[in-house]
Amino acid sequence: MYSGIPRCPHPYLHTVFDPPTCILHDSERRFPLNGKKYQIGLLAVVLLVALRLTIGWHFFYEGVWKIANADKFSAGEFLTISKGPFAPLFYAMVSDLDGRVRLAMEPVKDEKKAKEGWVTSPVYLAAWTETKDRFVKQNRLSEEQLKAIDETFKQYEVSLEEFMTDNKEDIDAHFGALDRYLARRKSGVNNAAHEKKRIWDEQMKLRGEADGWLADLDAMGDEMSMAMFSVLDDEQKSRAKVPQVVTAPEKLPVPIPFVKTQAQFLDLAVTYGLTAIGLCMLLGFCNRLACLGGGAFLISVLMTQPPWPTIYPPAPEVVGHALIVDKNFVEMVAIFMLAALPVGRWAGLDHFLYHWIGRPIEARIPFLRKLND
Repeated sequence: MYSGIPRCPHPYLHTVFDPPTCILHDSERRFPLNGKKYQIGLLAVVLLVALRLTIGWHFFYEGVWKIANADKFSAGEFLTISKGPFAPLFYAMVSDLDGRVRLAMEPVKDEKKAKEGWVTSPVYLAAWTETKDRFVKQNRLSEEQLKAIDETFKQYEVSLEEFMTDNKEDIDAHFGALDRYLARRKSGVNNAAHEKKRIWDEQMKLRGEADGWLADLDAMGDEMSMAMFSVLDDEQKSRAKVPQVVTAPEKLPVPIPFVKTQAQFLDLAVTYGLTAIGLCMLLGFCNRLACLGGGAFLISVLMTQPPWPTIYPPAPEVVGHALIVDKNFVEMVAIFMLAALPVGRWAGLDHFLYHWIGRPIEARIPFLRKLND
């Protein structure tokens, strides 16, 4: 039944100076045509910007510290202590994690020594030979210098043979124990607390043994490089660099300038990735993209160390107690929330980026324009 009250063509087509001459029906008041009526106050905006700056500073300082302390940081060390169901994924990121390739042995070329049981590491020998040949090729050396380098290389070649022969029985026993450990893991491990602890302790023990031998061999290669570098005169040293030994398993699949090994690439990616994410969040520049990158990084951290009650080893008590939700999880939720909001436009460079670039693009693409209507 018509009440004589005119219906409004649009409930919001009036101002405070021109009050409406019609009465809204209940359905129109409850369900306005514009559904985007969520608003936040100035205090909320200030706190969200403060949250962006806080998390940004956390990421930025983490990256800067790693740049300043590059000799103390190794992403590989963090990956090797991964635990939980995703651990194999991160173990695969570490080249030759168990040292099987680098610690493989074969008889020496000298037949007399070979009959006596002398062995060497073909991987390290090939890497050292490649390093020596590259060093000789890159530097113009005199006959005397070439002879000195050959003598140095021969000394370290014999040292490699002595080291591998002296540790042959221990290395063979180590890989035998590793094979038995892997077979036991493959057959299934019960969920008893003592069994989880025993499996984890055995894994760490086996890796520690292999890391000890590999560290000795790496140090031996570094000494050889310094010995070859010392053969150069002062003028040659000013132009040359100390050669770096890189074994076959450590090489990058695709050569990258200034990066020699997979471990170096991983360290640089983490270090400068954190720095870039933090700097972008501090400046409010491409903030949404930076937040998504930071959130992805935190997801990877949670996957390496999930705070789940059934996983061994538990987090040290000194860092607190957590069940499913820990400080990394809280920061992850916060940073994804910032990615969903235009926080970069509130006291950030994204304000100019949006008005100078975003709006012109938005005006030309109807779909984007409708999203912001």
